[in-house]
Amino acid sequence: MPPSLLITSTLASGEAPQPFTWHLPPSKSLLARQLVLASLEGRPLPTDLDSREDLPQDIHVLLSALRSEAEGASVISVGESGTAMRFMTAYLSAKATRSLRLEGTARQHERPIAPLVEAMRQLGAKIHYLERVGYPPLSIEPAVLHGGRVTLDASHSSQYLSALLLLAPILQERVEISLTHPLVSAPYALMTQAVLQGAGYPWVTQEDGAFTYDPVDRVEAKQLPQLPLVEEADWSASSYAYALISLQPIGTECRLPRLILPSAQGDSLYLPSLFEALGVTTEVGDGFVRLRKVCLPQQKTFRAHLSSCPDLVPALVTALVGNDVAFRIEGIGHLRIKESDRLGALASEFLKLHIPLCVESDALSWDRQLLTSSNTSSTSFSSPTQTPLINPHQDHRIAMALALMAVRVKQLCISSPDCVKKSFPSYWEQLGEILCLQMQ
Repeated sequence: MPPSLLITSTLASGEAPQPFTWHLPPSKSLLARQLVLASLEGRPLPTDLDSREDLPQDIHVLLSALRSEAEGASVISVGESGTAMRFMTAYLSAKATRSLRLEGTARQHERPIAPLVEAMRQLGAKIHYLERVGYPPLSIEPAVLHGGRVTLDASHSSQYLSALLLLAPILQERVEISLTHPLVSAPYALMTQAVLQGAGYPWVTQEDGAFTYDPVDRVEAKQLPQLPLVEEADWSASSYAYALISLQPIGTECRLPRLILPSAQGDSLYLPSLFEALGVTTEVGDGFVRLRKVCLPQQKTFRAHLSSCPDLVPALVTALVGNDVAFRIEGIGHLRIKESDRLGALASEFLKLHIPLCVESDALSWDRQLLTSSNTSSTSFSSPTQTPLINPHQDHRIAMALALMAVRVKQLCISSPDCVKKSFPSYWEQLGEILCLQMQ
């Protein structure tokens, strides 16, 4: 049986913890874009990242994949990293000098890659499916990319678009990318544009929504030093601090060093306002953000369309349920193809806490009804009679979000707790500031 983590709330009801500090990991999204950009420009990859204990596993995987290609490997593995799979699909299509196999593990081969592959083929890439059509693993052959008009379906992942945008340093002809469906997680694509703009590769958004790029003169690689990396904390990771504070008594404070506002990270546009509705304020300091619980939720119903910030959904759902706020969140059907089927995972694991969520094709909702041990409805929140074992479905965001429900049910177990290393390696250490944690 895999190890599990027993999480217990030891604070008395209504007792506020002392002000505390959470040390968030560096921004996974910013780092990934900076590393791919640096490699496409011919810059040396940083070596000091490998020893950092707070570095997300996804970044270790991406670094390894970039180095493997540079060292002449014929098989490039990205483990369970969806970001690395998408970015490396485009990267290897442009850089390959030999036949390559791009593969992942576990759920990676169940997550679609077809929209990106089809777009890359329009640019001249030679990519073939090795097993199931539309999914990894992939065979990638050397090819010379050309310009022109590309159509792309980015309705399931903005990383398809970001992977194309990041090719700017090696594009020799004008490229126009037209989207065939509404873009999800649009702020992440805007972040990619901002990173490239800052490096001198401007993609222009046209009135019809198309993205166009005209090549600029390149500087020889030998003249380019190692790219300085932006040291900014991860806003997606901060969603769990927001959720935790929302579940605490009025007056609770949490300081988050290196969290910057304003920020190019898309989730920074949404977190402060989403959690303000749950009584949490966001105070910006010099190089930090402070969260404070100032009041109880003023509304007992919540409704939002969150296609632009889907990574926030698990933490937000936990905060809403924990604060007894009925909700309906729409525009999140693409959460089904994340590290897990996140809609299904949230529903199955909250049900273990007697909380029946309603899953629809593009929405998740709760009407404040709870189930008793006899499966009858109740509106009175109570702890399960037995310690529930939460299965995070190998999904870091499910594990981190559901763990916070220990504040309400007093005790629960999380199986396979190491899955949080994908984005937040020190999560359990940070959570241990407030809750009692014990490996089983």
